[in-house]
Amino acid sequence: MSYFAIATRRFDLMLDFYAGRLRLPILERFERPGARGAFIDLGGGSRMELIDADAQKHPLHVPETADDRLSVVIETTAIERLAADLQLPAPEPVSWGARVIRLKDPDRIGVWFIEWDAPRNHARDALDP
Repeated sequence: MSYFAIATRRFDLMLDFYAGRLRLPILERFERPGARGAFIDLGGGSRMELIDADAQKHPLHVPETADDRLSVVIETTAIERLAADLQLPAPEPVSWGARVIRLKDPDRIGVWFIEWDAPRNHARDALDP
């Protein structure tokens, strides 16, 4: 995947949450007539584009808050240190072999930090039931 995009009517709050609160690097920020946004580095080669829905030349239909169909999941190998550095809730164990920190961004999109109990081979997992 190259990147995914999230359109929001709370652009400044969303940018502050991801780049400020979670300290994820802003790779690029743009503002021009009919477009405003930013690319955020999620690590591991993944990027997210935040789009200011109110600045778009062609209006975007954006619900007031998100539902549970979408979550931003960020893998880490140091979840305890991450929680301490960012003053996040303590990681919780889950039944499927990981520890997670669950948050909601300003649009109520789930943001999960996850540390697997054992190394994962996602390509193999996708092929082997």
